[in-house]
Amino acid sequence: MWKKRKIFALIINVSVVFLFLSQSLCAGGLHFIAYGDTRREINTTEKPQVKHNAIAKVISEMSPDFILFTGDMVYYNEFEKFLEVINKNFLADKALPVYPVIGNHELIFGERVDKLIRAIRKNIDLLNMPQEDAVFATSINSDIRSLQNIYYMEVDSIDETELKKRSRHVLIKEFKEKLPPTYSAYMEDVLKNSTEGQSWYSFIKEINGLEIKYIALNSSLPGDDEQFRWFIDELRQFNGPKIIFEHYPPYSTGFHGCNDLLRKDSKASRFRDRYTKVYNDPLNDILLIICGHEHNYQRIYRIGKAGRMQLPVYIISGGGGAEIAGPCDCDVTQIPFDDFVSSGITTAYNFVDISVDYTNDGTLVLDCKVLGLRCDVSEGLPTDDIFEKQFVKDRLELIDNFTLNWQEKCR
Repeated sequence: MWKKRKIFALIINVSVVFLFLSQSLCAGGLHFIAYGDTRREINTTEKPQVKHNAIAKVISEMSPDFILFTGDMVYYNEFEKFLEVINKNFLADKALPVYPVIGNHELIFGERVDKLIRAIRKNIDLLNMPQEDAVFATSINSDIRSLQNIYYMEVDSIDETELKKRSRHVLIKEFKEKLPPTYSAYMEDVLKNSTEGQSWYSFIKEINGLEIKYIALNSSLPGDDEQFRWFIDELRQFNGPKIIFEHYPPYSTGFHGCNDLLRKDSKASRFRDRYTKVYNDPLNDILLIICGHEHNYQRIYRIGKAGRMQLPVYIISGGGGAEIAGPCDCDVTQIPFDDFVSSGITTAYNFVDISVDYTNDGTLVLDCKVLGLRCDVSEGLPTDDIFEKQFVKDRLELIDNFTLNWQEKCR
């Protein structure tokens, strides 16, 4: 009889502890980080992820629940270097799930592209050799520009059907299957019902009983009807708040805003024209669209009649290690903005740190901080060695800070 009572008491104690822990977990907030564009330029392929590693180390120290990656892991095929950083920083202590979207640099592939890349690198190596002949240097630079123009045309000519196949290959073969199975189980879960050509997905996180849907889209496939139909279905099937992440920004005043969004036939423009009508419809309860591609930070938003920032808000965070870039020389008033305004361009290596709370009065609160290291592009960017000393948690600058509030509408 005494043994039975002792066992029963132990079960009660364990149940109480489990209930307490469960309540603590449910009562806590949600914390995630978004960043992207960790690839380096073609002339730095030997040490392509050094700056990314320093940034990832700080992100790990912030202890988020998960990470959204906004694309451009690599410049050209150096996936193993990207995964070294992921393994070192996000798997070592507490496993941090990384949810990626496909960027345009993941989709640079093919024999002709490979030959052009090798030819460009060969010329860069020649240019870096000690030489005093200015005519020789001018000639090599001219050759590099010519090869790069051919390279860009070759990349742009890749059919969207091939890009779709390549996207799936990268997501599965170069990312998920190269990670330890015990870690990548979360990706297995979000992709379990996906089709053979699918590189887009969604997942749900819960906070205090409220579900938030995160939707990953492939912005390099503007004409793909399968993705668009899937996206519309995702919105119809879920009435709660949603956060979208993708690579190409629909609005931007940076280099790609001038070079892509002013061209109606570009992938970025066609994706914008098809998707932003849906994003900007308040009935769809989209809070944030987080993008990369531009190597800087921008916030794009609308101001309501009361002078407050309206939902949705667009964030560009492409400062994960790629060379930082500032504004481009064009008439930005010609870039379609659909009555949105820009906070301006901040040239900084950066990531977005978002804490989420669901209050007792039914308000979902997103506290968004952008942290990083500002750089004056005109004075040159820090070397890898200097960057590793500067980009540390205690020395980061607060680049932007804003709060978003959402409440469920009566339907």
